[in-house]
Amino acid sequence: MSTTDTVTATDQIAQTGMITGTLLLVALVAIVAFVALGVYRARYAAARETQYRQLAEQTGTAQEQIAESSRATATELAGLRSELQSTHSELAQVRQRLTEVERLLSQVG
Repeated sequence: MSTTDTVTATDQIAQTGMITGTLLLVALVAIVAFVALGVYRARYAAARETQYRQLAEQTGTAQEQIAESSRATATELAGLRSELQSTHSELAQVRQRLTEVERLLSQVG
């Protein structure tokens, strides 16, 4: 083997080493990028989950308030209904008395 063959072989080994090193560096950068992307996605998902839980709690509170308000409205309407029935009954009595007064007036006059 001559020196030219040795230099060429050494150059080829050096080129192979450089290509291998470059490929390893690219692979390492790709792995780090995928890990960083995974961490970013996990943080983003955790933030969204926290916001979702807060929204769910607010919705639950709003539903409880609406239910309480509906119960209060139903109670108030029941009270108004009984008052209306009482007023209707009193009006019927007033009409009956007015009819009696008219009858008495027609007998007197």
